[in-house]
Amino acid sequence: MKNLSILVLLVFSGLCQAMDAKQLKATALKACETQSANMPANMREQAKKLCVCNAEKTDYEAVLKAQASGDTKQIQANAMKVAQACTAQMK
Repeated sequence: MKNLSILVLLVFSGLCQAMDAKQLKATALKACETQSANMPANMREQAKKLCVCNAEKTDYEAVLKAQASGDTKQIQANAMKVAQACTAQMK
């Protein structure tokens, strides 16, 4: 689950250049729908909750700033922090 969240954020980090924070969040939430639809039925609800948590807790302004400066390590660090918080919240 954690890897799924990180993957989503890393994919969006590549799309950041053409979007503002609000658009990026909306895209992340749409991706949650798509990803959960592709999950096995018994994992779908939990995967969607985790993905939505990640989308809601991500600071997209910080992602955009890190992307603009080329700081992919910061994007990854933020993604890990959010993923850990959401994973802990799901327990």
